[in-house]
This record gives sequence, structure tokens and C-alpha cells, in this order.
Amino acid sequence: MTYSRQISDFICALRFDTIPESTTVRARQLMTDTLGVGLAGTRHPNFQAALMGVLAIPGTGGDHPVIGTDCRLTAPYAALVNGVACHVLDFDDTHTASIVHGSAILTPLVLALGEEVSASGPEVLTAFVAGWEVAARVGIASGNSFHNRGFHSTAIAGIFGATAAAGKLLGLTACQMTNALGLCGSQAAGITEFLSNNSSSKGYHVGWAARTAMEIAYLARAGATGPATVFEGANGLFSTHGLPEISRPEALVEDFGKRWETENVSIKPYPCCHFAHGALDCAIALKEDGITPDRIERVHAIIDEVAAGFVCKPIESKYVPSNAYGAKFSLPYLVGLGLIDGGADLSSFSDTAITRKDILDVARKVTYEDAEKGTTGFPKYFPGHLIVKLTDGQVIEKRVAINRGNPDLPLSDDEVAAKFYGNVAGVLSEARAKTIFEKLVALDKLKEITGLTRELID
Repeated sequence: MTYSRQISDFICALRFDTIPESTTVRARQLMTDTLGVGLAGTRHPNFQAALMGVLAIPGTGGDHPVIGTDCRLTAPYAALVNGVACHVLDFDDTHTASIVHGSAILTPLVLALGEEVSASGPEVLTAFVAGWEVAARVGIASGNSFHNRGFHSTAIAGIFGATAAAGKLLGLTACQMTNALGLCGSQAAGITEFLSNNSSSKGYHVGWAARTAMEIAYLARAGATGPATVFEGANGLFSTHGLPEISRPEALVEDFGKRWETENVSIKPYPCCHFAHGALDCAIALKEDGITPDRIERVHAIIDEVAAGFVCKPIESKYVPSNAYGAKFSLPYLVGLGLIDGGADLSSFSDTAITRKDILDVARKVTYEDAEKGTTGFPKYFPGHLIVKLTDGQVIEKRVAINRGNPDLPLSDDEVAAKFYGNVAGVLSEARAKTIFEKLVALDKLKEITGLTRELID
């Protein structure tokens, strides 16, 4: 039996009452966090460009809400635009072992399609969990080799998870689901070249995955077919998008129904590239220890090679980020933030903030080297390791083995709630925010998802 058929059998048999309560609780928390991030994202100019562009496309108007606005689009395009909103700030969650930002794809998809088919809260949650279980395993099975080939893991693994979620909501048979996953192989796309000029294309990776997955599920239900060997075939995903020598296709179906990867998703405490969070945690700890910038001669970071490719290379361009988005992918800038401000929030990434001389002066003192493979816990953790040489010759070393927000060092329920309310402040009234938060917390009790989605219109 092919891997896609085994995945399909699991997804089609999945029921809400067979999912552990701890998993559905986590799913509700992830959706809550993602919607809060998305609502904040609707004030970003990259989101505004996405919305204006979609509105200009003939036939995109519909009944489904674009969060935080008074616009309505067809379900696929609502999922696209809301996906951009959820990822544009780089504040959305990550399944670290697979390096996939899945909730930014899955949340807009299950809400839009769930509303389309009048799904209940439990049905939406079941689809969300189904999506995460597939997306995470695709990323894990790749051995994280998608990034080695220049692909964005979120875009590649994410569309398979999104299609599983869409297919679940549309009630696909196992045969139809297998075809849908096969069709995904022809739509799995998203390259990391956005780093070259800090462009906005990364945000579209999640939106396109959400929209396209919905379209694929409808096509498969109508009879469209795809290759059953989409993963393991000679020209399958791990050969074309990954590195066969380090991929493990068998991981696609390991411990289905026993190990719930939805519970292994990390919620971000900082709105920047997750790869740098451990180093930022180290810098914050150094500030708390009383280390001030004027005492620092050099800060040397030791970081995994994959992570360094995003936040350290080329180092000269990271010293002075070209725009606010680029600052989110600059380890030197983020270390400066930690040492001077003691943290990072949305205000840390304005056009004004990224020109602060005090931060850029510290950034110039940052160097890095690639960590020895297999020594850091990456990618299960995004650790930090800074070696600071002071002007008096003293050397201080700071390590963070587990980045804050990882399931092994999770944010508290109160911290997640505070993040949600902080993100939606200025977008929603306090009363409206409370209503949405409470509906998300009780999503498993909603008889129809429209009870939530109608609250998301401005």
C-alpha cells in the first residue's frame, strides 16, 4: 500500500472522539493564537496589497469574511488572503521538528471551508488536527531537506496537510483523498529566495497553500486523479523537492493515532524568524545578568547551518536590514534588540526602529559560525549559544537549549491569552475580542462554525 493511501485511510477514519483531549485543547489554542496574529497582520501593508490584488481579480467576491475587514470573498480566496494575514508578521507558530508554519495555512482554510459546508466546531477541529498530523510528518520525513534544496518547508509540506484538512471537511473517500494528495505534488511550491531582497512572497506561500488545497479537494471529489506514489516514486516529492539520501518516507505514517504532532507545535513569543529565538533568549538573559552594550567587544553566535542560512547569511546584509521585514531575519539585529530592549515585540520592527543607532552598533559586533551537525538539538529545538567577549577581556558564554514557547518550555495559558489580546488591540474592541476569544476556547462546543466566523468581520 502506498504512503498516500495509508495517510488517506487514517484521515478518513479520524473522528473527533478518537482524538485525545490534550490534542484538541492544543488545537484550539493554536487556532486562537493564529487568529490573533492574523488580525494584527491585517494592518500590515503587505496584507493590504494582497487584499487589494485579490479584490481586483474578477469573480473573487463572495460570502466569506476577510478577518478584521468588512470584505467578503469566495472561500478559496478568503483562505488565501487570511493566510497572508496570519503569516505576514512572522508571529505564527512552528512545528519545529518539521520546520513548518502550519496553523497559518490550516486556520484560514478550515474556517472558510468549514463555513462553506456548515461544519460544526468539532468537525473544524478534526480537520485542523488532520492537517497538522500530515503536514508535520511530511516535513519530518523529508529530513528537513526541503530547505537544503531552496524550498520553503511550510509551502511544500503545508499543502499536503491543507489538502488533508480540506478533504476531511468535504468528506472525501480514501480513494479520493489519495488522488488529492497525488495532485498536491504538482502544486507543492515556494522558494526561499525571498531572503535575497526581503520581499513579501513568503506570506503568500501559506495563502496559496490554503487556497490551492481547497481547489484540489474539490477536484478530487469530482474525479480528478493524481499519482499514488507522490511521495516515494522515482519522481516523487522527496526526489524532486528533497534529498533522497536523508529523507525517510516511512516517517510519513509512523505512530499515526499514537503520537499527535499537533501537540508538538511551538507558539512564538517574538514576532520574528523562529530560528533566531534561542539566540534572542540568550541576549535577553545577558541583559538580565547586567551585561550592557558599552561593555561588549564582540558577540559570537554558534548556530545550526540551516538556521544560519536564514538569519546570518550573508552577514553584511544582516548588519543593516534593508527593511522592517528583513530585520525579522537578522540575527545581529535581534541580538541587539535583546541586549538593549530586553525583548522584541511588533514595535521592534517598524521602519523607524530598524534604524536605531544603538541597536545597529551592537549588531555590528555580532559574528557567527555554523554549529557542528547533531550537537544542538536542532530542529526539535531552536537553541541559542552566544559567546560574549567584554572590553575588559572577560568572556561570558550563554546557552539556551530549548527556545521559549517550545512544547518542552511552553508559554503559559495566560501568556498565550495576553499575546492574543495584545495582537487584536486596535483592531477589535475589547468586548469583541473577548467574544472571539471565548468562542475559540469553546470551539469544541460550537454547533456551527458560522457562530465564530461572523464575529471576524470588522
